[in-house]
Amino acid sequence: MNQLLNLIPILTKGLESVTSIGEILTADDIEEDNGKRILTSMNGDYDFKDVTYRYPDNTDPAVLNLNLHVNAGETVAFVGESGAGKSTILNLLVGFGQPSEGEIYIDGQPLSEISLRSYRKFLAVVPQNTILFSGSVRENILYGTTGVTEEKFKDVLKKSGLESVIKNLPNGADTMVGEHGDKLSGGQKQRISIARALIRDPKVLILDEATSALDAVSEKEVSETLDSLGNSCTTFIVAHRLSTVRRADRIIVMKEGKMIETGTFDELLKRNGAFQEMIMAGAGD
Repeated sequence: MNQLLNLIPILTKGLESVTSIGEILTADDIEEDNGKRILTSMNGDYDFKDVTYRYPDNTDPAVLNLNLHVNAGETVAFVGESGAGKSTILNLLVGFGQPSEGEIYIDGQPLSEISLRSYRKFLAVVPQNTILFSGSVRENILYGTTGVTEEKFKDVLKKSGLESVIKNLPNGADTMVGEHGDKLSGGQKQRISIARALIRDPKVLILDEATSALDAVSEKEVSETLDSLGNSCTTFIVAHRLSTVRRADRIIVMKEGKMIETGTFDELLKRNGAFQEMIMAGAGD
């Protein structure tokens, strides 16, 4: 009887977990994809036309009248103070929100008319905080993929800067990373996150503060890794550290939801404007 009584809290907790999982599994899709165009191929050209976005219950726009053309293969970085609208733009790119006004076009097609499920197959996102599972380096990179050849896997290791890291691990790519990757450094974990993105051959790579939590050495290594990707995909970067975006094809300076300056790193420095003020304030350290 005592053993049965001790089981009651465990069974109760288990039933609550099953109920919670059931609610998720039976929940309706929050996005309506029925009848929308299925995207079967993608070049990576983007057009923001008079895009304005307001969060629910907030009258002030997070992004205001954004007009921007991005060529396929181009690297575009968004910089600015907190609340300037940088991350909101990335959310719009992924499709987590639809513009309150205006439209985003992908290869000439309105994003609002495209199936987001088919569109996201061409995207890869590298978040600020890397989430690793208690498996091997290989398992963390290949998570969710099928049919990846060893040749392709090694190529991704090279592109992501993991090749030299793997050589120094006791079991190579089959080395266990530990709980939440605690056996790896911040730079190594972030490169695994980049490799996880690249293994999917994305047409669009989105980097949301991908180096903000790294030390100076790791940040430099990861930045060099991103530079080596060349024009293989359209890349959008949000960064506080201006050194991260030094080699971007274009830098967009945001303020209060508006695009106030645009150009290369060197071009913006010569203008003695908002970008140079950010540099002088130490944001590029």
